[in-house]
Amino acid sequence: MRVEVYQPGWAAFDAFGVKDVVFGWRCVMIQGTFPTARNDPRSWRTAAAGLILAATIVGVAIVVGGATARILNPIGALLWLASGVLLALSLPTVERRALGFGVAIASGVILGALVRPGSLVEAVVGFAIAGAVVVLAAGDRSGGWALLAPAIYLPVHLLIGVGRAIVRGGGVRTDPPPTAAIVPLAMLLAAAVAGALVASAMRRNR
Repeated sequence: MRVEVYQPGWAAFDAFGVKDVVFGWRCVMIQGTFPTARNDPRSWRTAAAGLILAATIVGVAIVVGGATARILNPIGALLWLASGVLLALSLPTVERRALGFGVAIASGVILGALVRPGSLVEAVVGFAIAGAVVVLAAGDRSGGWALLAPAIYLPVHLLIGVGRAIVRGGGVRTDPPPTAAIVPLAMLLAAAVAGALVASAMRRNR
């Protein structure tokens, strides 16, 4: 990853006697050939789309099962993780960045330990609350920060599942209930909608 910091126009051109033009500060993080610009809505929305696609892949894997699921599950998990990293790198600047990340991590860990894969109601309620709280804590007026909670949830949930299997001396559960197929997508949508509502209220009251 390479970080490029662009100075204001007057600082870049004064030494050459060019007319002062103030463009403002801009920071761009580049990963390979894919630019990630903080405060560029396209960046974090691309990450959000990646999370939704990953949730869909995981849901399809649960439905089809068998050998196909063993192929799709790692793809969905890797896409989820990559999208979560991109989301964290590209989220808009907020008033309370550290607090927002802290609340998002805490929410992801708590929900990872409490929300069962097959419980649709728990997922919707839990992630709606988490999304709203993260946006409020960060002072985010875009709503994008709400997706951090579900982005963090999956790796935490997988680690907890593997840990429990090791402690109990058994395997990881492979027969999830039917509702588990829509839980990943439901948790993302619940967090996104709740976060968007809180962000909208914050913009109106500004």
